[in-house]
Amino acid sequence: MQLILILPLIVALVAFFMPNKLVKEFSLAFSGSFFLLSLYVLFKYDPLNYYNFIYYNETFLVGTGGSLHIGLDSIGVMMFALTNFVIFYVNIMAWEKTYTRSFYGCVFLMQFALIGVFASLNAILFYFFWELALLPIYYIVYKWGNGKELNKTFVRFFIYTFVGSLFILAAFILFAVETKSGSFEITEMAKNSLTGKTQILYTIFLLIGFGVKIPIFPLHSWQPSTYRKAPAEGTVLLSGIMLKMGLFGLLRWLVPFQDDALPIIQKVVIILAIIGTVYGAIIALRRNDLKLIAAFSSLSHVGLITAGIFAYKFVGFQGVAFQMLVHGINIVGILYIFDIIERSTGTRYLSDLGGISSKSPLFSALTLIIIIGTIAVTPLTNGFPGEFLLLMSVFLYNPILGILAGSTIILGAAYLLRVYQRAFMGEVSEHVSNFKAVSAFDLTALGFIALLVLVLGIYPQFILDISANGSQYLTNLLELKNN
Repeated sequence: MQLILILPLIVALVAFFMPNKLVKEFSLAFSGSFFLLSLYVLFKYDPLNYYNFIYYNETFLVGTGGSLHIGLDSIGVMMFALTNFVIFYVNIMAWEKTYTRSFYGCVFLMQFALIGVFASLNAILFYFFWELALLPIYYIVYKWGNGKELNKTFVRFFIYTFVGSLFILAAFILFAVETKSGSFEITEMAKNSLTGKTQILYTIFLLIGFGVKIPIFPLHSWQPSTYRKAPAEGTVLLSGIMLKMGLFGLLRWLVPFQDDALPIIQKVVIILAIIGTVYGAIIALRRNDLKLIAAFSSLSHVGLITAGIFAYKFVGFQGVAFQMLVHGINIVGILYIFDIIERSTGTRYLSDLGGISSKSPLFSALTLIIIIGTIAVTPLTNGFPGEFLLLMSVFLYNPILGILAGSTIILGAAYLLRVYQRAFMGEVSEHVSNFKAVSAFDLTALGFIALLVLVLGIYPQFILDISANGSQYLTNLLELKNN
């Protein structure tokens, strides 16, 4: 596992110093090969063992309580595969653009840090990789972002994420001090528990820290402008995989330490998450900018995932694991489609679009498949199983909240089908009249995502089998604490 972790760091260093004329081909070849490796790791994962591919070195970060203790649990192994899928597609999207070697170096440095986040079994090591993952995306947004008030957007993004990270560190330190364990190992931390005000503080600190990254309503105000002004590849990184850091953090470092002493916090978080789900869908329905539609769509989808986490049900944890993976796949597809539209027409505003289907029928067909998967209302598409399990978990927690959360299916269908109707159907608009043909390269890449939409919808059991052990572990742990 340590070799898999370190390889993207080596490639990042190579990319930083490689000639610009060679770095694009090198990066695409490596990212594609590493994605195939991650699929091999996913298929080799043994669901009967909670942690796989474990490596431990206690001398790493010596003196801080940190150690190089890494391994992949059932959700971690899926996030490992998703990370490499996203990095591969970032390189695909960058193929026809003129990014320099520093861009590719930052992308692979992020890959290294993200794998570290999902594999860390030590709290300090987790925090180290968490902070490291933020540095490259800061640079990507600032260097290649565009639009008015970019500096203001960057500063807001930096302040939110930096302050959120400090809350995470404060929570870990609080846990170590109060339990007097002196260890930041997840296995040792799990043997201890917090009580009273200390547990409330620990929970609130992590909710703020991880909630900013997800983001949970109302900690989302940095998101729309950052998604809008970041380059397309930066938006893919933020939405496709980086928000999963926050969701994963809740599952790894917060849920196992909860008990029935905090029902009010559980209820507040679920209500806020559902508010964010409905709010994001309504705002997406009214936006004209495709990137803003993607931003608020993400806010809506991750709100439901967050509610599923805090429902504390086995079906909810199953839905969370499945939907984290599926959302990453689908939002990459949606953002890739929007990027192709902008490259081919020179605009990403719905009011300027229309009639794309008459210019590129195959592109339109693939887009429709991916949109239907994202809506999550149609059986045999990848969005349906996870969404169904999440809604079931919220309904079991509170039927009224479950019904309210279910309304987002209708809203999601409304705003995504609105995009398809306005951009692809009807008369050919002025901007679309000179629509540049979608390359075979782009169509093949989109075709693979469309294939995943269908395969994971027809046969979701493979993913559910992988996540079952981890979901049952969290369920049993919560039941044990509550009895």
